[in-house]
Amino acid sequence: MTGQQPDIQWYIARDGKQHGPLSDVEMRTFVAQGHLKPTDLIWRAGFPDWRPAPTVFSFHPPETSSPPPRAPMARPGAAPAPATSPAAVERSFEPSRIRVARGGGSDAPSRKGRVIGVGVLLALLAVGGGWYYWQKGSGDTATDSEIATIKAPPPATQPAEAAIDTAAAPPVSSAVVDEGAQELDAKFQKTPMWSVVKREFPDWYNERLREAAKLSAQNEPQITINKHLAEALVALRRKHANEALAASTDKLKGVANAFLANLKSLGERSVGACYGFISQGETAPVVLEIMQSPEQGASVQAQVAAIFEAIADGRKTPTSHERAAKEDYEVLVQQLTKLGWKENDLKVFSNPSALSREPPARVCQMVQDWFVAHLSVEDKATQERLLVETLKPVVSG
Repeated sequence: MTGQQPDIQWYIARDGKQHGPLSDVEMRTFVAQGHLKPTDLIWRAGFPDWRPAPTVFSFHPPETSSPPPRAPMARPGAAPAPATSPAAVERSFEPSRIRVARGGGSDAPSRKGRVIGVGVLLALLAVGGGWYYWQKGSGDTATDSEIATIKAPPPATQPAEAAIDTAAAPPVSSAVVDEGAQELDAKFQKTPMWSVVKREFPDWYNERLREAAKLSAQNEPQITINKHLAEALVALRRKHANEALAASTDKLKGVANAFLANLKSLGERSVGACYGFISQGETAPVVLEIMQSPEQGASVQAQVAAIFEAIADGRKTPTSHERAAKEDYEVLVQQLTKLGWKENDLKVFSNPSALSREPPARVCQMVQDWFVAHLSVEDKATQERLLVETLKPVVSG
């Protein structure tokens, strides 16, 4: 990467999702830390299309191999190449599967799920990973561009809200759908999550109600309906991630507190529930099962509600936040030390590959500690800068 201009913006495509932009320094750090995969696709201005990572950067691939490329993805702001073209096949890849073991009634995550799920998520979640290298490096003050983090994907590249394929399903009358939608509305409006979604996105909300009512009329299992609604909510959340991050500090603290409370609640149920949410979010199979019970799913809904309240605040009165600096992460390390973290803990958490090899219970505790430390920072300005950075993957991941 020698000779690259400082204004180059890199993008990475992985598991069917696009991440970026990364500055040239950020990309160098990302590659040097071993986070790039041979199945990743890379794009920057000047490239006619996405390129396989090994053709752009020299790096040592991970020990575990991934499936060969298959699914094409369009570069930012451009139409995708035809799926039948040889170039499209060569540039494509098959998304990795994140699985949760279901055998014997257990919701403990499988080993493969741990490697792929947390390895990918924590590349986003450990947004402060660069702080460890700052402290153990030359000691020079780091610039903003030296924070090695994948930023929120551009909204234009987000997948459309989940659609339903009902071509082979029996027809359902409009009257039945309308009646079902009204019943669902009465039920949903008893929850803070759906109340804020309806208030902020009424048209989107009504469309989802009708889709869910139609699925119900076609006798689809409740977990299928939950999955459809969860995927649609995730797409909507990602689409408005920048607005959530433009919310006031109080709203951002509300998201962090709700996220932490949710992890604790899920952890009390089982390690698998906590870990499943960390690795797959609202669409994790174990979380979808929990969401079938209003009582058990209350903490998940409260977190989603907090994010949409932040989106509402950011839409109405957007706030400009400064990025975290080296000194801010030094304060964060002090808080983590108070929680019992040692140098090896800092090293593990700043390295997604190392973290993916840790037991799920340890990962869940470390992520909770990470947020406890943020919320324990006394200086409000420092806390604000740290929260903005660490909440990026929470609202856009």
